[in-house]
Amino acid sequence: MKAKYLGLDLSSPIVVSSSPYTASIGNVEQCVRNGAGAVVLKSIFEEQIYRQAASLDRMEGYGDAGEYLERYLGEAYKAELLELVSDAAKTGIPVIGSINCVGTGDAWIEYASSMQAAGASALELNIFLLPTDRQASAQQIEQHYADIVRKVAAAVTIPVSVKLPMRLTNVLSLGDALLGRGARGLVLYNRFFEPDIDIEKMCFVNGDPFSEPTELRNVLRSTALCAHALPQLDIAVSTGVHDGAAAVKALLCGAAAVQVCTAIHRHGYEVIGTINRFIDEWAARQGFDSLGEFCGRMDYGSSEGEFYQRVQYMKYFPHGEE
Repeated sequence: MKAKYLGLDLSSPIVVSSSPYTASIGNVEQCVRNGAGAVVLKSIFEEQIYRQAASLDRMEGYGDAGEYLERYLGEAYKAELLELVSDAAKTGIPVIGSINCVGTGDAWIEYASSMQAAGASALELNIFLLPTDRQASAQQIEQHYADIVRKVAAAVTIPVSVKLPMRLTNVLSLGDALLGRGARGLVLYNRFFEPDIDIEKMCFVNGDPFSEPTELRNVLRSTALCAHALPQLDIAVSTGVHDGAAAVKALLCGAAAVQVCTAIHRHGYEVIGTINRFIDEWAARQGFDSLGEFCGRMDYGSSEGEFYQRVQYMKYFPHGEE
């Protein structure tokens, strides 16, 4: 079923998110063969470049070698990524470049412009600014998000979306600020590698990076709210979409597209086609001929809007009974 996301024409609303499944041209071709509407290429990571440079600098011990190594590794890393962008753009589906931002410097303008020149149809800014300063207010942190988007959106002509972290105080306010700085879409939400602890070794270990189907519930409300209050932004749901039913739920809430990763990890690339078929068959049963006929049918402005409010809690527990 055809979709439109970030102004791009997609053959399907299923987008493969930034992941190992979009990290090579062979994997991107697998996504295409199985019916993906678009792919978000594996992110380029700011901190990975800097960490490699610092490590080599410590090994070599040559004075200002760190600056040279940082520049060299940055260029080599970027060249490899741009080759992937160029090759992926030849597969015939929209290719979305992904930049993982942890700072507010101007280097990202160059990366963004280079991705556009290499053939990217859009950009996805994966921003996470860990709040470690007790003096920094939520407003100040969110201003940093807006500053990054403003700089990048002003430097390119292709659409820019922003992948947001969970647990924002007011996603509508931040979304509105990003819209004003040039964003065309929001991706809800990012899954960062969360730490766990090995209590026998007393050390930090990586937590499970993959989502669970139940996590979709955390995203549906935000999707319905954003789709209604910020119709100028295209929403993509990127957490908890494991099957066709989950994809339909997200689309009904107003998502223009859904992103999958864990589903591919568990079921292979073939799950893309399975989800596409489910959407088509469900739409046919309901009498819908196109995505536009049902997308957003259950957003916050619909007759079912009260389900997104606290009043539902009052219905279940009207007298404070235990």
